[in-house]
Amino acid sequence: MRYFDFDDSKYGFPLAMDAHRFEDNTDLIFEAGPHTINFFEIMFFEQGNGVAYTNEKRIELCPGTILFASPNQIKQCDFDKNGVKGFHLIFKPEFLESFFQDKTLVYKLPYFYNYSFAPYIVAMEGDFELFKSMLSEIVFEIGAFRSDSPNMIRALLASILLRLDRLFRAFHHIANESANNNLLTRFKMLMEEHVNSNLNCNQYASLLKIHRNELNHKIKAYTGHSPITLLQHRKIQEIKQRLVLDEQSIAQIAFELHFSDPNNLSRFFKKLTGLSPSAYKQKMQNDSFS
Repeated sequence: MRYFDFDDSKYGFPLAMDAHRFEDNTDLIFEAGPHTINFFEIMFFEQGNGVAYTNEKRIELCPGTILFASPNQIKQCDFDKNGVKGFHLIFKPEFLESFFQDKTLVYKLPYFYNYSFAPYIVAMEGDFELFKSMLSEIVFEIGAFRSDSPNMIRALLASILLRLDRLFRAFHHIANESANNNLLTRFKMLMEEHVNSNLNCNQYASLLKIHRNELNHKIKAYTGHSPITLLQHRKIQEIKQRLVLDEQSIAQIAFELHFSDPNNLSRFFKKLTGLSPSAYKQKMQNDSFS
């Protein structure tokens, strides 16, 4: 499985983001086999049809589809590259942190580090046209880079991300009160920070300085899933990545993720995926989500 690393010096100057039109480089953007990335990615489909898989969630692509991917998610594209039009937007979080002075921003956006909803929306024509305009400005700024271009690009990118936040919440009927919920943001951050640990809900509640019952009630109200379910989904994602991308053995993964033994990990994995770790690895080596 291929791993795509972010190259922040491809233009000859440091830039922790990139944007371009699909038509300019379809071979790089639309990797047919399962792959993963170490950056945030948003794909805007103006034209084109097909199927995308993100963390094995099947998404039918159509004009107006906007697809999201977070670091370390396994994804795959399966459609005809001919006739596809749109924009590809990628960035590292540090590109925005200095602008917002907020290292938690990407955790507040519901479409990143998202374990509850399919990572896509279908935008109305008017909304999509607005995104096209802003993305075209970003592409222009990169191509005609000047000393003030980073700030111009940051402002445009911030506007895009915040507008997408509104649309994603409306599309998936996410409760508005979760928009600025500090507990949910901190819980998502802790899940990423402690992904290699085997912390239970009581331990997460302790880190968050609240009672476990309150944690369960609020996270379920905001996401539709219990904290245990979200933790299990994140753990499964980590195991999948280590199996396929890092090619670690089941015993090694069990040790590093603090399972009591490899059999315990295998039972956990099969219960949630329907496949044994070895069967899943073989399936992915055959380059297929189906």
